[in-house]
Amino acid sequence: MAKNVFRAFEVTPSSTKVHIPPPGHVVEQPIDLDEVEEYTGPTADELRREAEEFKERWEQEREQMIEDARKQAQEIIQEAENTAFEEVKRKTEQANNAKQEADEQAGRIVAEAEERAKEIVAEAEKNAEMVELEARQRGLEAGRQEGYQDGAAEAERLVGRLHTIIDAAIQRRNDIIEESEGQIVQLVLQIAKKVIKVISENQKNIVVNNVVQSLRKMKKRSDVTIRVNLADLKLTTQHTQQITEKIETVQNVKILEDSTVDPGGCIIETDFGQIDARIATQLQEIEDQILQLVPIKARSSIGGA
Repeated sequence: MAKNVFRAFEVTPSSTKVHIPPPGHVVEQPIDLDEVEEYTGPTADELRREAEEFKERWEQEREQMIEDARKQAQEIIQEAENTAFEEVKRKTEQANNAKQEADEQAGRIVAEAEERAKEIVAEAEKNAEMVELEARQRGLEAGRQEGYQDGAAEAERLVGRLHTIIDAAIQRRNDIIEESEGQIVQLVLQIAKKVIKVISENQKNIVVNNVVQSLRKMKKRSDVTIRVNLADLKLTTQHTQQITEKIETVQNVKILEDSTVDPGGCIIETDFGQIDARIATQLQEIEDQILQLVPIKARSSIGGA
């Protein structure tokens, strides 16, 4: 390996000349660079402002979409309420027509009975005269007293028949009125069920009102478990704080889904018992209260229907 550093005793002078050529000069050739066009697009600030403007427009469009959806939902609810009102109006007219027809039929029966009664009375009077005449004739032969008794018996028989026909006509009229009452009450119950069903399906906040009204029945503070239909689970959960603020007797609230509960209804479980506020249960209570006001005969016909 060649050495770069030598000591004095290692160097020997030489008489021979040594020519060391100078380093060559190399001229560097210029490098051709492609001309780069100047960037004229939007700056970072401009892009940032454009993104913010797009975000602001999107927020406005989103709010408008939500508002349009709310208006559409309100229109659907209003349409359902109008439909329910028209249905109630139509059913009420049907009930009035049915009652009017029953009254007219009862009136016809009574009129026919009265007309028939008049005919029977006229026939009885005629027969009585004939019997009296025959009795007189028989009285001349066998004694007036015996003929008179026969005539009186015949007249009494005809009068008894007249009373029987009149009583039957009156009873038939009463039966028609009682049957009409039962049909009208049944029709009212059907209308109430349809209207409540339409309202509970379209007005989603009805379940919250139902829960609040049920919890107000609590007398003592307690933890509660609220069971609702799956369709009402999200809405009820969102209003949990509102429910606890309105009802002072409620401590901790748990919301659960229950397939046995119809939309709009609920079951409240407390430390002291259970409150059944399902729509079907409330309808049954309304029906029971209405039936308490109906005559017994009409009540049996409603139960059969």
